[in-house]
Amino acid sequence: MADQRDFPPLKPGIFLRDRVLRRPGSRITQEALADALDVSRFTVNQIVNGHRAITADMAVRLAFVLGTSPDLWLDMQKRVDLFEAGRRLAHEMPKLVKLRREEAQPFISGD
Repeated sequence: MADQRDFPPLKPGIFLRDRVLRRPGSRITQEALADALDVSRFTVNQIVNGHRAITADMAVRLAFVLGTSPDLWLDMQKRVDLFEAGRRLAHEMPKLVKLRREEAQPFISGD
């Protein structure tokens, strides 16, 4: 299950806004980023304001344009998604039935 911190993880769009677009000396605007990504400025605006999730397609585009990896963007989005799902489902968890108990050691194949 997701890490149950009291505060949500940083959304990838907020990271993009604060660490890429607003970085001191950055000349990348939302419009320039949209053009480079071949998407609409509206799409970029929704992402950087935390209103749109990063898809696999967008992660690949961002990685190529910004010289990062797709995993960076998808991992950030995954943490947000799992946190939100954990919060949303917290009241239902006691009603669920565990079919397997948690293992002390993860299963490692090839032994």
